[in-house]
Amino acid sequence: MGVRLRLQYALLLGVFATAAPLLAQADGENEMIQKLLDRVDALEREVAALEQAQAPQPAQTAMPTLVPTATATGESASTAAGADASAPPDQSDNASRFNFRGYADADLQRNVDGTQTKKFEQGEIDLFATERLSSHLTALLELSFETDSEQLPDDVQVNVERMLLQYRANDFFNADIGSYRTDIGYYSTAYLRGAWLQTAISRPRMFTFEDQGGFLPLHAVGVSVNGRVPSGDLNLHYVLEVGSSRNYGNTAGIPLVDSSFNRATNLAVYSQPRGVPGLEIGFSTYHDLLSPLAGIILDRSVWMVHFVYVRGRVEFLNEGLLWELQRGGQSLGSATGLSFYSQIAYRIASSWKPYARVEYMDLHGTGLVDTEAHIYIPWKTVYTAGVRDDLTESVALKFELARETDYMRSSYISAAVQLAFTF
Repeated sequence: MGVRLRLQYALLLGVFATAAPLLAQADGENEMIQKLLDRVDALEREVAALEQAQAPQPAQTAMPTLVPTATATGESASTAAGADASAPPDQSDNASRFNFRGYADADLQRNVDGTQTKKFEQGEIDLFATERLSSHLTALLELSFETDSEQLPDDVQVNVERMLLQYRANDFFNADIGSYRTDIGYYSTAYLRGAWLQTAISRPRMFTFEDQGGFLPLHAVGVSVNGRVPSGDLNLHYVLEVGSSRNYGNTAGIPLVDSSFNRATNLAVYSQPRGVPGLEIGFSTYHDLLSPLAGIILDRSVWMVHFVYVRGRVEFLNEGLLWELQRGGQSLGSATGLSFYSQIAYRIASSWKPYARVEYMDLHGTGLVDTEAHIYIPWKTVYTAGVRDDLTESVALKFELARETDYMRSSYISAAVQLAFTF
C-alpha cells in the first residue's frame, strides 16, 4: 500500500506540474490549484500513517492468565475432583478466587439391604465450592442433598458436610476452623461424598456416614491443624483435631445433657515416602463421648492404621480398626470391635477398572452396650466385586455385586448399577 500511494503521489505531482500553466489561463485557476494542493497534503498524511503502522512495534505486555486454585479432597480419586483444598492455594494475584464442583449419581439397586427389593434411586447431589479470600485464607463449603430416603417431594435432606475457614501459612502449619471431615484413617478424607470420586459404588462398611447408620465419627466441629514434619525421605505429616463430633442420640429435653460438649480429639500421623511415590502409611487415635440413645453417654476410642498404594493403574487400599465403647463406672457394659478391609483395583484399559474388596468385623462385648452395638453394626463379612467404566472424563458407569453376612440374619447377595458424574 505504501508503494502504491507513493506512485499516485508522484503521478499527481506530474499532472499538477503539467496542468498548472494551462490552468493558470483559465477562469477559476486559483480554486483548482488549491484543490490539487489539498489532495497532495492528504496523500502525504496517508503515506506517513502507513509507514508508521508498518514500523516495528514494542513488545506488548502479556495478559495475565487465570489459574484455577487447587480443589479437593481428598486425594487419589478425589484429587482429580479437586475436593479438599488441603494444599496451599495459589498465592499469586492472578489465581482464580472462586472454584465450584458438583457430583451426582443415579442408581439401580437390587436386594441392597437384604429385603429382596429392586428400585431406581437418585442418589446424592454433592456441591463443593471454595473462595480464595487472601493469599493465606480460603473459605470452603460442601453441601450434600440426600435423596436416598426421599418419600415425598419435600423429604430431601440438606446436609452441611463441611464449612471451613482455612488458613495456609506454610508446609508445616495450616489450620481449618469450622465443620471438618475427621482425619480417621485414609478413606474418610481421601474420598468425599460424591460417588464419582471413588472407584466402587459402595463405601467400605466401616466408613458409612453417620446419618446412614455408620458407627465412626467421620465429622466434627472445631479446629483441625495439619502440616509436614521435618523427616527427610520419610516425608511425615501430622493432623491434630479438637472439637465436637456428631452423635446418634437425640438428647433434647434431657436435663444436664448437651452432646455438643463431647470433647472430641484426634491425632493422626502418616508417611508418604519419597522413595516410593504413591505409598502412604499412617496411624490415628481418636477419643470422644458418644450418645447412641437419649440419656446414655459412652466413652468412645478409635485406633486406626492404613497401608495404601495408589499410583498409575494400581489402587491398593488396606485399613485396620480397633474401637471401644465403655460406660464409665456403671453397669451398662462395654463393647469392642476389630475390623479391616482390603480393596484392590487395576485399570486394564483406558477406561475399564475392575475392583474387589473384602471386609470383616469382629464385635463382642457385655450388657446393654453390646446389644446396642450389634444393632448399629449388624454386618460381619462383606465380599464385593465390580467394574468401573469411565465413559468420559466426567461420567462413569459402575457395576457391582456383593455378598454380606450379618450377625442377626442369613447371608444375602446384592447388586447395583450406578451412573455417576461430575460437573
